[in-house]
Amino acid sequence: MARTQQQRKADTRERLLSAAAQLFAEHGIDAVSVDHVAEAAGRTSGAVYDHFGSKQGMLLALLDEWQQSLVTVIAAEFELASTVAERLRAVAANLIVHPSEETRRLLLLERELSLRAARDPEVAATLRIRAAEAHARMARGFAAWIADGIIEPVADPDTLATVFRALVAGLEIQHRLDPAAMDIDTVTAALGRVLDLELSPSTHHSFTHRRTPTPT
Repeated sequence: MARTQQQRKADTRERLLSAAAQLFAEHGIDAVSVDHVAEAAGRTSGAVYDHFGSKQGMLLALLDEWQQSLVTVIAAEFELASTVAERLRAVAANLIVHPSEETRRLLLLERELSLRAARDPEVAATLRIRAAEAHARMARGFAAWIADGIIEPVADPDTLATVFRALVAGLEIQHRLDPAAMDIDTVTAALGRVLDLELSPSTHHSFTHRRTPTPT
């Protein structure tokens, strides 16, 4: 069955945004031209302008439609394991120490978008909107853990979500620069500290709350 013009336009738009996401991640937003994106998508530069008006328009469209984010991937990793220790270890392994190629590109794109947002208020506003729902999802998860007594209320859930995401991003950068400096156990333990947990490297699955000594 022949595709309609609307279907062909939707396919072209999807191809362009997919190509842009990959190229922006691998080479940086400023280093990628409209022609580069069009060529990678198997389309013409005119298609980029027809759909988005400009490179900036394409970037904003990518932010509007791109459903992935660091927070989303962290939440997905949490849902694959049953205990807190297993969840932290999954994040350490799959996002920091041994990320897949797809996850690696995701993290690079997240970084590129953050750098762009620091210089471009329009991109920053769109990035905040895109990240809000995923961030709230993580905060709700931490709130449930606190309510269930799984972790101590060392900070409000929103703050925990912010700090945890920042630590994951920072550890991923550090591991990329110096892989020998951190293994999965080390990273898992560092993530546990945010939640006031001490993880046992020998079992990987047990944890204890860190208690501040009561003054006598």
